[in-house]
Amino acid sequence: MKFPKTKSIPKQCHDILTDRPTGHIATLRPDGRLSVHPVSLMWDGEYVRVSTLKSRQKYRNLSQDPRVAISIPHRNNPNRYIEIRGVAELTDDPERIFVNSIARHYMGVDVYPFDKPDAQRVTITIHAEQVSAPGIPLADDPPTAADAKHES
Repeated sequence: MKFPKTKSIPKQCHDILTDRPTGHIATLRPDGRLSVHPVSLMWDGEYVRVSTLKSRQKYRNLSQDPRVAISIPHRNNPNRYIEIRGVAELTDDPERIFVNSIARHYMGVDVYPFDKPDAQRVTITIHAEQVSAPGIPLADDPPTAADAKHES
């Protein structure tokens, strides 16, 4: 498959992508319904990448239909976010290089600790066809809400 030239990420969103964000990736199931999953991600200045297992639904979905969207809110201010829509490129990660880079960035450990020994990892590279980072009122000065109090 020939991938499109990826769209660039606006400079005002770079901090969102480098500050250990949690994105929400959307893929299409075989029945045409959407499937959305929270993911850790890495951005190298050009591409957003995610790691997954071959046993996961998002891998199966993307193997059948590479269209993908991901919404990535600022981790401390969800009023600021970026949405990327495009196509996914799937690359095997047998040496676990990419998933271990995520472990270093997010957890401060050299080896991703949660996979079973026979786990097969894949890197999802998102080739951005559309990038959206709308200005939201109060995005830079969001109102705060009191924490919910739970009564017994």
